[in-house]
Amino acid sequence: MNVEETMSAHGFRLSAGCSGEAFYTKFIQSGGKRAYVSVTTLDGSGFPTSLEDPVREVVYELKSGEELFPGKNFQSLSVYLDSIEK
Repeated sequence: MNVEETMSAHGFRLSAGCSGEAFYTKFIQSGGKRAYVSVTTLDGSGFPTSLEDPVREVVYELKSGEELFPGKNFQSLSVYLDSIEK
């Protein structure tokens, strides 16, 4: 399974921002608010292309676009995916 298929299996889809960056997103509910999770490379410049790439997760409120929680860094995409399965 490639990275895109793996992310899709976890409910994420590949999205593009208005400035051309791509990232994985997943819509969620957080504290009664509609929100989404964004998974990018550590520097936020794009999406991970392998399970070994270090990643950053940020949760944003859907309506305002504001961060709901401080972003979290993970040593690899596979570590991140393991953490959300628990």
